[in-house]
Amino acid sequence: MRFDVSPLWLGLGVLFLACGPGRGDEPCDAACPEGDVACRERSCADTTDEAARAAKDCSEMPAGGRCLGTRVVEWCELGVFLREDCEPGATCVEEGGVARCAEGTACVEGVTRCSGGGWELCTDGRWQSRECAAGCVEANGRGWCGEPGSTLSGIVRYARRGPDAAFRGWTPEAELVPAGGFLVASYRDESLVDLGVTDAEGRFTVRVPDGVAEEDRIVVYAAGRGSGTTVTYAVADPALSGEHRVPAVPGASARIWSWSRSRRSLVERPVFTIHESEGSGAAAVFDALRVAWRQSRERYGRTGLPVVAWLGFGTTWSCGACFSATPVTAAGRRWEAQVWLPGDTDAAWWSEAMVLHELGHWVMSSHGTTPNEGGPHYIGVPTFPGQAWSEGWATWFSADSRGSSRYYDRQGGTMFWVDLEARKPSLGMWSRPKPGEGLLQRIEENEVAAILYRLGRGTASRQPLYEALAAPAMNASPWARGYLRHRWRMENGKVVDVRETEDPAPCLADFLDALMCQGFPRSVMDAATEPAVAYPYPSHAPLCR
Repeated sequence: MRFDVSPLWLGLGVLFLACGPGRGDEPCDAACPEGDVACRERSCADTTDEAARAAKDCSEMPAGGRCLGTRVVEWCELGVFLREDCEPGATCVEEGGVARCAEGTACVEGVTRCSGGGWELCTDGRWQSRECAAGCVEANGRGWCGEPGSTLSGIVRYARRGPDAAFRGWTPEAELVPAGGFLVASYRDESLVDLGVTDAEGRFTVRVPDGVAEEDRIVVYAAGRGSGTTVTYAVADPALSGEHRVPAVPGASARIWSWSRSRRSLVERPVFTIHESEGSGAAAVFDALRVAWRQSRERYGRTGLPVVAWLGFGTTWSCGACFSATPVTAAGRRWEAQVWLPGDTDAAWWSEAMVLHELGHWVMSSHGTTPNEGGPHYIGVPTFPGQAWSEGWATWFSADSRGSSRYYDRQGGTMFWVDLEARKPSLGMWSRPKPGEGLLQRIEENEVAAILYRLGRGTASRQPLYEALAAPAMNASPWARGYLRHRWRMENGKVVDVRETEDPAPCLADFLDALMCQGFPRSVMDAATEPAVAYPYPSHAPLCR
């Protein structure tokens, strides 16, 4: 769901509290060097639940630590259970009984290589050995089991724009960036010869028939596969024009976005450039989709719902931009979830932040439970707890995936942004919760995202936030805080005809309970929620099941 940028604003002042008290009035992390998050977690582990959890986890922890998936290192230090996220481009490896983050070890799903005389395939973000009796043969950067025969190598790139330096519009000139993780197919006429994947730099090598024929072509697809051979996420043209209500039935000629070049042209110049005039905006959307897919798999150890993102230039939707776990069979396969993106003159497809926000809803639907509380919502205006939780999570997921606290988008000819770290919007004022109005008060969705952002920044790993979303307590109705879903409509910028249903729904308070019940540091929680002056979450008394 996109924001409405109507000029309706509410706001309160901002006050950020430091880590909670230690001895006397001294902060619990007073003795820790600046930026030493592990020291902070040890020093501020101040509840019985946390101590019990640390002892349990540490009793089962190998002396050298262990890897949780591909991007998280777990270890114990002075009896305290700790985690750390590996930086982009690094993965967790276990060598010599020690778990650590190793640079340059990340790989793109489906890429193959020769290593140590063996054949390796990138699967679930790691290089894994595969049996190859014929022996691995290196050809133009790709590993083959046995002699590949004739091959063609090249690099794929696409034209992309982003926000300008002032975040007032898109950059006037497009830049050419690598198209990593795209499927690349080699054809003779309609016969598929080989299917490969571009690596992180956009490079590819595919088999081609002997001899160059006029009907030989190379096709790049905005599509990706999970651990198997089936396409599980893609950007597709809905083959519709004008405005449509969602969920919309795609046109009969709906197709996954693809771009074709003759083999002969790539032999002469092995650079496959996707230009704006060819729809490079769809390539930019796929880049964001691939990031979300990888993030989801790394955090949960399993893939999300097969998802298609619909983008048709000149096609718009009644919701603006939105997500739904509504199945559809189109563009060659069945998808369990859909994202609809506007193709109007705002060119919002350049907003990686917006695309990843919609995919944050996909993550919640794939691994958690959505509140299913929808309706119009405005920047700076508090909304109902279920909607605020869903939208806030989606914005936080976007920020975490991009490594940036700034959300940005363009609607109705206006560019706007919101900075979660500074609690600052480009337009209007920031609305803060009030301690006296309780846990189920209406709350601005970006305040929810800002709380999550601070929770994630307060520890060395954001893994606890992802695990809390999938915790049993967050996926079992009714939820502990007793929130019931609401329905409403907007009239002249005001909420009217509010109706409380009998349907339970999760909200922010339930999520914070799930975090605390897993042993999240109270001091970090209080610094994020600021219960005395803003959101009155009682970190000392979570509801645990």
